[in-house]
Amino acid sequence: MTTQIAIRLEDQELAALDAEVAEGRAANRSEAVRHGIARLQRDQRYRVEETELVELVRRGEAVYPDLDGILDLPHPPLD
Repeated sequence: MTTQIAIRLEDQELAALDAEVAEGRAANRSEAVRHGIARLQRDQRYRVEETELVELVRRGEAVYPDLDGILDLPHPPLD
């Protein structure tokens, strides 16, 4: 289901939407706005994940346990 909303934008904001459309990164203004919302949601998820990772490090727990020891693997000399 979709809901239509009305918003007021500054001239610069509208120009940014129109540039996304003109440069082919969005099919229309609505899609450009949806892309912006998707980026906002992604940023919110990343902030939550970052907080969780920082908390693991603070507690001294492994952040990526499956990568533990990867630097200790044998490797040939580079020379």
